Amino acid sequence: MGDFFGNRSPRQEKTKTKVVVDYMRTAGYDVVTLGEREMNYGLDFLIEEVKQGKFEVVSANLHDKKDSTLIFEPFTVRKKAGINIGFVGFMDDDPRRVGVFEQLENAYVSSYIRAAEDYLPRVREKADLVVALAHVGLGNARKLAERVPDFDVILVGHGSDRTPMAEKVGETIIVKAGSKSSSIGTLLLAVGKDKRIVGFDGGAEGLKKYGRKHADVQRIVKSCEDREKARDRLISAQKYKLPVIPRRPEVLAAEGYLGWETCKACHSKIHDHWSQDPHASAFATLAEDDKWNDASCLPCHTTGYEIAALKDSTDVKPEMWNVQCEACHGMGTHHKRDGSMRPVPESVCLRCHTPEWTPDWNYAEMLEKISHGRDEASD
Repeated sequence: MGDFFGNRSPRQEKTKTKVVVDYMRTAGYDVVTLGEREMNYGLDFLIEEVKQGKFEVVSANLHDKKDSTLIFEPFTVRKKAGINIGFVGFMDDDPRRVGVFEQLENAYVSSYIRAAEDYLPRVREKADLVVALAHVGLGNARKLAERVPDFDVILVGHGSDRTPMAEKVGETIIVKAGSKSSSIGTLLLAVGKDKRIVGFDGGAEGLKKYGRKHADVQRIVKSCEDREKARDRLISAQKYKLPVIPRRPEVLAAEGYLGWETCKACHSKIHDHWSQDPHASAFATLAEDDKWNDASCLPCHTTGYEIAALKDSTDVKPEMWNVQCEACHGMGTHHKRDGSMRPVPESVCLRCHTPEWTPDWNYAEMLEKISHGRDEASD
């Protein structure tokens, strides 16, 4: 029910995502829907992993910005035990969850309620039973069952809560299995001769650490564990001395951050280069775990957070999201007009690129990768 991809950072999460997709293929997943995390590595990566996973994606409210068409099919119908079952997918349209990836990809999310009202009758024409795969959270799923009462089943994703036992809202059966492989959702349906549900049982079953082992799954897990051990060895072999970065109150109080749009006015080529860099999407990582106001994360994922912190606030304006020009080169109000810019010493980078998050990070190598052409300081 979505969010089977890993976090946008640290980098090893992308490898873990491939491991999860390998497992899903081995386990025989038929149909899935998407959560906001599936946008973490871009649409191209998502589409490729869907092919590798050999499962079908349904999403009735994820659109292409260019022409407003759906990126994936809104629903599919599968025949099981002689019964046609329709599966239709929905993603939460809460702007806190999807607003960031909409900046990164040519995609947007429409109202899942309106999509449900639109597609449910179409699926009902082709299916005996209709199942909503709803990555909207348990509370919103219950509201969906009230607003659009003709779904037979809603299988819910997003969040760590779960339904210990399958529940009913009106005539709609709802099951949510939790998160992070803590439990597995089960639902047993008794269907009468008229192909209507006459009984049900199920819920979220807790998973135990030990049990029967599947050889293919064990192989996948061991491969991942070996990579994790190699990473840990690398971290332990490296010694870092993190410098103390002075923060002068008179500078922080100046509120001299101008934002990327101001910088772009004179440095459009550099802006275009930066916009393709991971720094330009740093704030998106906070969307995945609802850490929009986490003071321990914001300093490395926004620009000028110190100003908000001085005001005892964690409210960072959207125009200051991400690691922008001024995060590395200093406040725009201190920018020299002679074409020069403040150099970026290693100490600036090490404030965020710690061994925990980027264990194999190398200053000279990374500086070369993000170099945006000093000869192009102005156009």
